[in-house]
Amino acid sequence: MVKMTDKSLEDVEIVLNPDQKHWMEIVQWCSKTEEWMFTIDDYRIWLESFEKFWFYVAIDKESKEAVASISLSFDRSSIGEKEDDIYYVGMYYVRPEWRSTGLGTLLFDKIMEIGKHSNMALNGVMKMSPKYASKYGFDKMPAYKHDFASIPTEHLVIPQVDSHYVIKDLNEVDESKLVAYDVSIAHRSRAKYLMNFISGDDSFTKIALDGNGKVVGIGCVRAVYSNELCAGPFYADNKAVAESLLSKILSSIPDIKKYKTFGSLYPAINSEAASVFEALGGGHAQIGPFTQCQFTKRIFPTSDEKVFGVIECACSIV
Repeated sequence: MVKMTDKSLEDVEIVLNPDQKHWMEIVQWCSKTEEWMFTIDDYRIWLESFEKFWFYVAIDKESKEAVASISLSFDRSSIGEKEDDIYYVGMYYVRPEWRSTGLGTLLFDKIMEIGKHSNMALNGVMKMSPKYASKYGFDKMPAYKHDFASIPTEHLVIPQVDSHYVIKDLNEVDESKLVAYDVSIAHRSRAKYLMNFISGDDSFTKIALDGNGKVVGIGCVRAVYSNELCAGPFYADNKAVAESLLSKILSSIPDIKKYKTFGSLYPAINSEAASVFEALGGGHAQIGPFTQCQFTKRIFPTSDEKVFGVIECACSIV
């Protein structure tokens, strides 16, 4: 059945990097219809963190409200190889009443024109992944999906801290050590983005050290717009480190049950992640495939076996 709509592309204006009001309109809608987890502050963090960043928003000329969006961010590899530069596509959202109008295609074509000569990446939700591959060439994919674990906060079972590790607050660890650990996982040059992200007002962040003072894990849990908790970045050398980080982070969140759920998106190749979240949920965790990481030119290698939660889906693959 063909969807009928009276919407026209002549009824919208495309704006680059608009004000916060239009960002919030997009967050409200994508949280409502897609259950995407973003914060009020994400847009500011992206604008301030990336060497290059584009956020295109379609604004209804009559209502003056944002009705669709797409973002593009750019970063470099940690070793500076130009062929490893990546443009990340994210925040691709069209309000339901504007779908099937060609508006989404118009926005996507804009960012493809910018990044087409470089490697581009995105995290495609399962229903859209085949379209990204066939229509836009995002057909280079790792042989695994990213699973999403969701746990009602009322059922959280807080784990114990392993005595082999020390859990510190963010301000107790040298920034250079944190950045070095992130590089070992992501293999990207993104220090400003990392530090801005994990130090945000809505972030609860802890760092894991071994007996020699070496960083062996970074854990950040954020309170997102939809009144939920979302883990990421959540990187750990092993299951014991991951559980130790969760213990301290979740215990530090005031009135944690006021949030509906705790969630984390992680690469399914991490064989220890599912058991961590199953135990954390006390039998109430719901886990299943949610996104597919996709590239246009080649798969960029990351240390996904240590990723228990990606930093976020719009401007990163890890």
